[in-house]
Amino acid sequence: MKTINIECNYFSAWPGWPEHRTAIIAEIGMNHGGDDALAWELIETAQENGADFIKLQSFVTEEFFHPSVPYFLSTKAMELSFESQGKLFRKAQSLNIKLITTPFDFKSVDLAEEFDPVAHKIASMDNDNIPLITYIAEKKRPVLASCGMANLSEIEKIVTIMKRAGNNKLILLHCVSDYPTTPDHLNLAMIDFLRSTFKVPVGLSDHSLGLYSSFTAASLGAAVIEKHFTTDKALHEKFPDADHNISIEPHELKELRRFCEEVPIMIGIAPRALTENETIGRSDFRRGLYCKKDIAEGEIISLENTILLRPVKGIAAGAWDYVCGKKAKRNIFKNNPIFYSDLGL
Repeated sequence: MKTINIECNYFSAWPGWPEHRTAIIAEIGMNHGGDDALAWELIETAQENGADFIKLQSFVTEEFFHPSVPYFLSTKAMELSFESQGKLFRKAQSLNIKLITTPFDFKSVDLAEEFDPVAHKIASMDNDNIPLITYIAEKKRPVLASCGMANLSEIEKIVTIMKRAGNNKLILLHCVSDYPTTPDHLNLAMIDFLRSTFKVPVGLSDHSLGLYSSFTAASLGAAVIEKHFTTDKALHEKFPDADHNISIEPHELKELRRFCEEVPIMIGIAPRALTENETIGRSDFRRGLYCKKDIAEGEIISLENTILLRPVKGIAAGAWDYVCGKKAKRNIFKNNPIFYSDLGL
């Protein structure tokens, strides 16, 4: 609970940042396939099902991939024009939807800046792109940086660039750039390791299937969890180069939100207070000291003449070491509870 509170306070200035729980980013990415209408449907549905922030990917394909790569044309087909993105940002703003993006080039950073985004995202593929990281850091907005494929010196470089830019609003995202990431490669221990090493909040960019890894990350105090989101995994057939196959659907996003809300409640505080039922149970369900047979005045209290039975009416079982060997100050009859006054205590 302490970790979650620290990290939420770290970004208390973020509009829409949740207090006392892990934040959730629904990664739309390129799941819209270049379709403006589908993009908005994904954004709206993610908002309705519990995402705190919703994220696109912004790029100019010619400034992203060399034309020789085999997926150049399919990526170009999924590129949203700046005009289309502008419409999405304006519509999101009008409905108080916190839309952000991963800009892959300077022009895309500038586009996002027009809409006063709450943060920028640096993708794993660009976590060694010093000019782009610097350009983003200098905008002085919160920055989420995915650490997929990066070694520790490269992560340290991101931290250094942010400090050099006078930007102290960095969240590192532990990330494994396998699609999907298998459980044996998740290494969620990196969340705490990165947090203690670089002294910044750390979240998870989760490419695994299902929700177990996200549940674990939230329980470990992740500042934020990013999951790819779709309205229907079957859209993978239509857009095979997008990420529908590793995305979560609306009901899963809703479940993740519910879990993140429950985590700080379940973690609670230490030391804890007994519940009302436990307090009652100390008398009703624990054992007290009773006479196994009639005890005469002056007789020594022992296991020979007493028995510990539920409920506690007089002396509790936990006081046995104190009362064992004491003398009865009056006659006590079989099956009666024994009180301290019976022993002159």
